[in-house]
Amino acid sequence: MFKKTALVAGIGLALSVTAQADYRWELGGDYTMGQVSADVKSNAGNSSDDIDTDIGRLYGTWYMETVDTSKGPLSEAAFLDHASNITISGSDGEVDLNSLDDRLSDDDGQTYGIQSRYVAEGPGWKLSGWLVDLGYERSEPGEAEIDKYNLGIGKYITPNTTLVLNYNNIDINNVGDSDGYSADLEHMFLMSNGGFKARASAGRTIVKERDDIDSYRVGGTWYFTNNIGIGADYLSTGADGYEVQGWQVNSEWFISEAFAVNLAYSQLDPDDIDFSRGNVNGKVELENEAVTLGAKFRF
Repeated sequence: MFKKTALVAGIGLALSVTAQADYRWELGGDYTMGQVSADVKSNAGNSSDDIDTDIGRLYGTWYMETVDTSKGPLSEAAFLDHASNITISGSDGEVDLNSLDDRLSDDDGQTYGIQSRYVAEGPGWKLSGWLVDLGYERSEPGEAEIDKYNLGIGKYITPNTTLVLNYNNIDINNVGDSDGYSADLEHMFLMSNGGFKARASAGRTIVKERDDIDSYRVGGTWYFTNNIGIGADYLSTGADGYEVQGWQVNSEWFISEAFAVNLAYSQLDPDDIDFSRGNVNGKVELENEAVTLGAKFRF
C-alpha cells in the first residue's frame, strides 16, 4: 500500500514544479482500503468475519474553457467558475474472499465510466446558468455486469448556488433494473480567504416488485484557506423499516496551486439483521469501513 501511495504523491510533486494557477486539465488517482466486518451472535455461539477490499482508481477531466482559480477555494474552482467539463475514469479492485475460506479465490472487478457537465453561459442568453449532467458507468464485479446511466438538469440559482434534479437507471444482468430520482442542492459561502461549502441531497430508488428505497445526505466542507479544506457528510438509506446510516470525513490540501493530496475515511452501519433457524435465534451486525488516499494535478 505504502509503495502505491508514495508513487502517486511522488509523481504529483514532480509535476507540480511546472504548475500554473488556471487550468484546463485535471489528472488524478486514489487508492481505497476497505473492510466489511460481520459479527454473528446467537444462542448457539458467536462468530466474526472480516473481508478486505482494495481499489485503485484513475481519472482525467477536460474543461471546455480555462478554469479561473481566483474566485475562492481551489477545490471549488470549477464550481465557482461554472466550468463545463468531461471526465473519464477507470478503477480496478479486489475482494479478499480467501480470508473467509481457503477454498475460495479472491474476486476482482473493474469499473469505468464517463461523466459530463455542460453549463450554458453567455451575455443576454435566456438559458444562461442552466446546466445538464450526463453520465454512463459500467461495473463488472466478479461475474456481474452493471450498467448505470444518469441525467441531471439544473440551474445556478445564484452564482454560488446550484439546484439539480437527477434521474438514473441501473441495470444488472440477470436481475433487472431500477430507476432513481433525486435532488441535489449546493451553496458556497465565500470569505476573504476560504469559505464553507454546504450540500444536501434527497432521493428515491424504485425497484420492481420491492419496496422503494429512500436516501438522504447532508454535509459541508470548511475551507480554512483557499488551499485547505476539511469536510463531513452524513447519509441515511432505508426501505421497509431497514436502514443503513453512514458518515464520512475528508480533507484536501493544495500543496501548490496545481497539486493536491486528499484523505478520506467513511463508515456505513446497517441495521442489525435478526434471524431464526430452527432452535437457533440471533442477529448479524455489519460494519463497512474505508480509507482513501489520493492526489491530483492540474495544468
